[in-house]
Amino acid sequence: MRLRFGGHHAMRQTVVPGVWSWSRWQPDRAMDFNGFFVASAEGNLVVDPIEPGDALLDDLRGRGVAAVVITNRDHERATAAVVAATGAQVIASALDAPSLTIGVDRTVAPGDVVFGWTVIGLDGFKTPGEIVLYDRARKAAIVGDALWGTPAGALTLMPDAKLADPERAALSARSLRARTIDHLLVGDGACVFGNAHEAIGAMLDARTGVAINRVNVFDELTLHADADPAPFTAAWAEVGRLIGAERLGYGVFRLARGESFCPYHWHTREEELFVVLAGAPTLRTPTATFALRAGDCVAFVTGSRGAHRVTNDGDDDALVLAVANTDPGDVCYYPDSRKFVVEATGTLVREQPQLDYFEGEA
Repeated sequence: MRLRFGGHHAMRQTVVPGVWSWSRWQPDRAMDFNGFFVASAEGNLVVDPIEPGDALLDDLRGRGVAAVVITNRDHERATAAVVAATGAQVIASALDAPSLTIGVDRTVAPGDVVFGWTVIGLDGFKTPGEIVLYDRARKAAIVGDALWGTPAGALTLMPDAKLADPERAALSARSLRARTIDHLLVGDGACVFGNAHEAIGAMLDARTGVAINRVNVFDELTLHADADPAPFTAAWAEVGRLIGAERLGYGVFRLARGESFCPYHWHTREEELFVVLAGAPTLRTPTATFALRAGDCVAFVTGSRGAHRVTNDGDDDALVLAVANTDPGDVCYYPDSRKFVVEATGTLVREQPQLDYFEGEA
C-alpha cells in the first residue's frame, strides 16, 4: 500500500495513560494516518507505525521498543524501519502473517494478551486477521482501519466495497461495544477520546439492513471464563452492551459441574432476574436452598431478601440468563465474607470495624 504523507511530526502524548501517537496527512483520503507508541512495564509497543522520520526513529530508539504490532496485512506500513532502528520483534495475527512482507516473530489469535493488551478479532473485514488491541484498565482500544475516525469525533465502518462481508463486519464490530471503551485510537482518521462507547454505538445503530440489536444466546455468543479461583470459574458472555442496551444489563453464564457464578451476595440498587435456559442448578437464598430447572424465572430484589448464589451440582452444564437494571450507585454486599464493593469505584471494604464519621479528620 503506497502512502503519500505530509511533513514529519514528533510524537504527542494522548489522554490515554502511556500512549503516544504521531500522524501524517493523507491527501487522497483527506484524513490523518496514525501510528502509536504504548509504554508498558512488560515492554513498549509500537502499533501500525507510519513513516517515522529520523528524529522520531531516534526517539523510539531511546525509549526502547520491544515489539511492533500490525493490526492487519495492509498496515505493515513502516514496520521495517522501526524494527531496523530498535530491534523490535514483529507481532501479527496468525491469519494475516503469511501475507506480510516482513518476517513475523509471534502470531496471535483472539483472546491472546500482548504486553497487557487483549487481542480482539474482527470478522468480515477486508483481511481475515483484522485485530484490535484492548486494555481494560486504560478503558482503551487500538484499531487499524476497520473503523475510520471520520468525521472528527465520530466513527464509520470501512466502506462496504472494501469489506469481505459487510453484514458480518457490522455484527462483529459489536464486540467493541460490549467492552468498556472510553478511548478509541484509530489508524485512519481522528481518534475518539472520552466518549468512544457512544461513538461506537452511534456507528452501529446507523447501519441499515442488519439486526444490530439481536443475538441468539444458544449459538451466537462466545462465553469466556475469567481467571477466578474455583468454584467461581463460570464462563460468561456480555449480552446487553453487545446489542445496545442502555438501562438494563444482561448476560449469559454457563456452569459446569461444581461451579458457581459468583459468591453469595445482594445489591442495594440493582434488582436481578435469573432465567434458567438449560440444566438444573442449585439456588441458595436466605430462606432455603433448592433446585432450579429449565424455564424457571427467579427474582432477586434489592436488600438482604435478595441474597443469592447459584451453583451447579448436576452433571449437565447449566445455562442461565441474568438481567438487572444498571445503577452506577449500586453497592454489593457479601454476607459470607462481610464485605462491601462500591461498584462505581471498585472499592472493596469490610463491614467491620465501623468508623466514626470524623475518624482521621484531625
